Amino acid sequence: MVAEHISADLQKYTELSPEAIRGYLLAILARPVIAPKQRQEPFNPVEVVLCYGLFSVLNPHRYGGGNIDRVPEDVKKLAAFFRRSAGSITNKMLNLDGSRQHGSPLEPWLYATLADQPDLYASLYLTIMQVARDISVGDDILPDFLHRLTEDSEDETLLGQYELPSSAHHLLRESGAQMELERIAQTYHLEDRLTEKLVEQKVRIAQHHFARNVLQNCGYTCVFCGFAPVTLLRAGSGLLRASHIKPWAVSDDREKLDVRNGLAACPVHDAAFDQGYLAVEDTCTILLATILRESMVHDQGVRPYFEAVLKATLLLPEAARLPAGNYLAYHRRHIFRGDADLST
Repeated sequence: MVAEHISADLQKYTELSPEAIRGYLLAILARPVIAPKQRQEPFNPVEVVLCYGLFSVLNPHRYGGGNIDRVPEDVKKLAAFFRRSAGSITNKMLNLDGSRQHGSPLEPWLYATLADQPDLYASLYLTIMQVARDISVGDDILPDFLHRLTEDSEDETLLGQYELPSSAHHLLRESGAQMELERIAQTYHLEDRLTEKLVEQKVRIAQHHFARNVLQNCGYTCVFCGFAPVTLLRAGSGLLRASHIKPWAVSDDREKLDVRNGLAACPVHDAAFDQGYLAVEDTCTILLATILRESMVHDQGVRPYFEAVLKATLLLPEAARLPAGNYLAYHRRHIFRGDADLST
């Protein structure tokens, strides 16, 4: 009975018509500005659906009372349009992904449903933005934060997913998500499949934020050779990767998200580092495995990629957070194939 009741309520969000969207947008526009600490109106379905889309833009767990003013500018615009604080938006996001213990069970059901049907969410988001523009609500008021209305729309694929197991079963087992699965199931009584989908999506979103942070920290440049497809190529092109130094599968929850456990690299040097043909000293000096040096001598076409363009030390912006020594040491001890001094 619980599932049937929630399934009926979900239709208010998943079956939004253009007419309904227009009504919800006009209701938002008619709201007065809310004074601080004044009780806010409940979020309407358009607001909730838009908040779901923000998960690919920001991690709500990173923002609270002390740094809420540092949320991305599009989030500040969205909060002003909703006549709400930025904190109310991040709180709604925490309700959606089931992080808040006493939230409504409907919202985690919605999160899991939209995660399970990405095409449905893409359609809902695009319709909301189109209706908004039809009633003269421009980007300066309601920002197209997923860039679906522009020709240079970003790739919808989450970043960094190539590091994760492709199957949900292996992903949840390797991410150590059993406690979270049990908590979500006991708290919100989702169906087993949706419980798994919710937790899986949280893991994938966390990896997406890790990859974005690593790309930004590395200046959107391959730290091994300087390849920097910033202007012409989209973030989701796959031509610049952000991967863990200590592999995701053997990292704990903190290490999985630590920007100092990641490097940005082109596919060639990313694969070489991942498979142990390259390593990095604590001084950021790049090491080449013996087998790679031999290949550079005997295999035509290898030398240009590992002699002509490979740098002696990592290329990192001046303000970048340097890779942590414990991750580099793990990689040298357990992954690197070379004859380097592994005593450090």
